[in-house]
Amino acid sequence: MKPPVPLHRLDLQARPLIRASLTLMGVVASVVVGSRGGRWLDPALLGYLLSALFAIFGIAYRYWSWVERPATAMYFHHSVARLLTPRGLLELPRLALLALDQLFLQRFIERRSIKRWGAHALIAWGCLLAFAVTFPLVFGWVRFTSHGLDVSRYQAWVFGFPAGDFPLDSPVAWLTFHVLDVAAVMVIAGCVLAFVRRRQDEGDMATQRFDLDIAPLLLLLAVSITGLMLTASEKFLHGRNFGTLAYLHELTVILLLLSLPFGKLFHIVQRPAQLGVSFYKADGEADGRLPCKACGDPFIRANQRRDLGELFSRLELDAARHSKDVHHLDLCPKCKRRLLAKAQSVRLGGGFDPFHDLPEPVVPIDDPTTMRPSS
Repeated sequence: MKPPVPLHRLDLQARPLIRASLTLMGVVASVVVGSRGGRWLDPALLGYLLSALFAIFGIAYRYWSWVERPATAMYFHHSVARLLTPRGLLELPRLALLALDQLFLQRFIERRSIKRWGAHALIAWGCLLAFAVTFPLVFGWVRFTSHGLDVSRYQAWVFGFPAGDFPLDSPVAWLTFHVLDVAAVMVIAGCVLAFVRRRQDEGDMATQRFDLDIAPLLLLLAVSITGLMLTASEKFLHGRNFGTLAYLHELTVILLLLSLPFGKLFHIVQRPAQLGVSFYKADGEADGRLPCKACGDPFIRANQRRDLGELFSRLELDAARHSKDVHHLDLCPKCKRRLLAKAQSVRLGGGFDPFHDLPEPVVPIDDPTTMRPSS
């Protein structure tokens, strides 16, 4: 038997590991408080609870590792600093509208394809609805009991406090006890639409991967279908095979939760960070754009040029210079393509230069073939 891999060889980063541990401890504390010391925890949901805690730790670790990356850290720090200023607080209504557009309506996907938007929206809203119901129940934050001696009414409890009651034959009761079925139908419709779109899009068919693109959809389908089978067993089969179906559904949910930190569904956690990027771009546009040092056309935001210069230095890429005064970041995409064409032309002995009719650079470039100053 092979010896276990030492912890220092698992390539775990210390700071994200500590932050993920603190995040998990905070969630466990909220479970203890919300379930009144564990008294409200349902033993039948113990598997869901343990897998949810594992998923939270994995998601937190990956998220903090992602935030530690130089480029992501640059956006993250600027976004937090911006929100903590008086100007940032005044823009909270704009941030709310931006969140509505980017996170709820997801219009950035609609501009690409209406089918893609429909599939993504159904899956996203269905999953968020299911998570919003499942996690509070699993953590013991929410529970339902009969209303005293009146068995025809149910009492809702949230964190140990009464949150209203409702009759069992009311629309509120039906929606309360079938909200996961509604979420399952939404997810199934979104997955079917996603599979249909992928079959019709040759580009997606050529680039899709089973582990990143197909497996998450299959897992979501398995969770949704087995969840609906539980309802069908209760309503139409008098509970026949309910226990077996419950174990099967629990298995699919656990597999989905364990895959969250490692698969494509992790972007659910990443997506809110896009709001900070939008603010960062807005700040840059307010400060104006810097001109290209080759053609003179404005092309890059001032804050972006400053932060990219710092990022290049941290990554030891600061040697990407074309002359003493021209960094690679100071050139617009058109002039970069022009330099590439000139380099290819030199390599081919002058037989290829599609940009020969463009004006000469404003700032001289020493050696376009090496993209470094000539000696």
